[in-house]
Amino acid sequence: MKSLRDIALELAAITVIADSAKDAKEKLRAEFAQALEAVGADAAKASLDGDEIAKVSLIKPKRSAVITDDAAFLRWTKENAPTEIIESVRESYRKVLLEDIEIHGNDAIHPTSGEILSFITIVDKAPYISTRFQPEGRAKVIDAIAYHRLPMMMTLKELNE
Repeated sequence: MKSLRDIALELAAITVIADSAKDAKEKLRAEFAQALEAVGADAAKASLDGDEIAKVSLIKPKRSAVITDDAAFLRWTKENAPTEIIESVRESYRKVLLEDIEIHGNDAIHPTSGEILSFITIVDKAPYISTRFQPEGRAKVIDAIAYHRLPMMMTLKELNE
């Protein structure tokens, strides 16, 4: 059975690998797009030991329209499609109210009036794992992986099972 420290070390190492892989992937995507553009192509096949293993494509989404003036859009809609107007509360106020609510049991209490707000439901959130590295922690993990000093308990094969 692995110790808690061993599991924490593995999690820290996998976090470094995942973050590094994400950064490397973004750099390779940019390089790939430039290379495709240079030869006028929109895709390339990836081969390993003579077998095609993937096709990597540059996807060019079609153009789309975006509303850039909400006030003008609202005025236009009131004139041209008034049945499409709905009353709503600003998202910023929703956020402020929910942050200020006092929770007592399953009741949401307004902090100023003491009123129980029946339109708010209290939900329990599942705990999650957070990995926060010390200032040089990531670099030390990368160094340990590079020089095979990190006892990785799981192989990539085991991670994908």
